[in-house]
Order: sequence, then structure tokens, then C-alpha cells
Amino acid sequence: MVRPTAAQRPAGRRGLALVGVAGALLSAVGDVLILGRPSSGRDFDRAAGRVPPHIDADGTWRSLWNGAALPVRRIHTGTLAGYVGIGLLQWRALRGLSRTLPAGRERRIAEVSATVFAVAGVLTHQCCATVILAYKKAMDEALGSADDVRRAPRSVTPLLAISTAATLGALAAYSASLTVAALRRRDSAVAWQSVVTPLPPVMATLLGFGALPAPVGGFARPASINIGLVTYFAVTAASGRRRRDRRAAGPTVP
Repeated sequence: MVRPTAAQRPAGRRGLALVGVAGALLSAVGDVLILGRPSSGRDFDRAAGRVPPHIDADGTWRSLWNGAALPVRRIHTGTLAGYVGIGLLQWRALRGLSRTLPAGRERRIAEVSATVFAVAGVLTHQCCATVILAYKKAMDEALGSADDVRRAPRSVTPLLAISTAATLGALAAYSASLTVAALRRRDSAVAWQSVVTPLPPVMATLLGFGALPAPVGGFARPASINIGLVTYFAVTAASGRRRRDRRAAGPTVP
């Protein structure tokens, strides 16, 4: 007996998308735990009021100083939430959704991209936690130090840059594979899905949340990528439910 695939099960695609929603929400909570504070997007980038005046902060990762003032337990909890949300739930959802594509090159690319995204996302969370804890240590040590200028610690920041680029690159490859697969299916009922991919909402929230005013900007900016993924998974779940309802209704009679 041949078991039905996720594409053949009415609730398969919708269920996978709901798992993705849960994972993206959990990861967003983790982002807020390790970095969120009530400030605007621009103040968040500058870490206003967080960097000690006698420390020469790394401008590229200056925003990570926002987490240096938070309790260590909160940082560890947020990091763990990111591990579970990205490395388990979102990976399972993206990997499962990729298997609903027709067998071929696009499906293979989507499957590999889902795994690369999960690995790079977990690594990004680990690197962020490492840098934040290094900043926190420097901040605590600075309380009793002299007034000479000290350079901010640059722990694993090159690896952080690579993992962040790999995360967005994997989402781009995954989105491209979904678009190509949808365009190849000459079915007007699913052609609109060629634009329902993870990258557009992620880039919209990533680029747009920096302009939000306080206090929304400070809390939303760290979670911008995961909020974009929540949007993608939610739209995917809604479209899966509509297809299930159409199948249940049966063909229309002219």
C-alpha cells in the first residue's frame, strides 16, 4: 500500500504551515528576549544609552549592545527558544512543504535550502548570544575600570556575518525554487502561489521595521525576519485551507 504524500493529504500542507507559524513565533520571542527593548529602530541600531562612553563599540554589530544590559538567564532562554523554533519547527515546516513540490530539481533545491536555513539560523542565534555575553562581560568589567578608551570585544563577529548571509541566501534559494515550480504548473488555481514565498515578507519586515517608532521599533526590529516568516506560513496555511474546502465542495456544475 502506497502512503499518501503531504501534497495528497488535504490537511498536510496546512498542518506543516501551522508548525512553521509556531516555530517562527517561538523564534521571534527568542529574538525579543535576547535583544528587545523599548526604543525606536534607529535608537536600537545605535544602542543608545547602552554602550559605555569609554568603550569604542563595533559599529557593524553595535545593536547587539542592547542585549548586554539584560540578565544572563534571559539571554540563554532566548537563545534556546531560537534553537527550537528554527532548528526544529521551522526546519520541519520548510522541509515538509518542499516535499509537496513535484519531484525534480526545484524540489531538491528547496529541501537542501530548508536545511541550510535551519543550520545557519541556529548558528546565527549562537553567535549572537556569544557576542552579547562578551559585550555584557565588557560592560560589567568597565564599571570599575579606568577612563581610557577600550575597544569592544569582537567575538565570532565574522562567523556571525557569514551565518546571517547564509540564512538569507537559503531563504532566497528556497523562494526561487517555489516560484519556478509554481510557474511550471500551468494551473491558474495555483499560479498566484508563485509570489507566496518566504523572501518577500522577510525582506519587507527586515527593511521596514527600522522605521517603526518606539516602543514598537525596539521590540519588533530583532524579530523582523521571524515576523516575516510568520506572515509567509500564515498565508500558506490559509491557502491550504481554501484548497481543502474547494476539494470538499467538489466540481461546480455549469
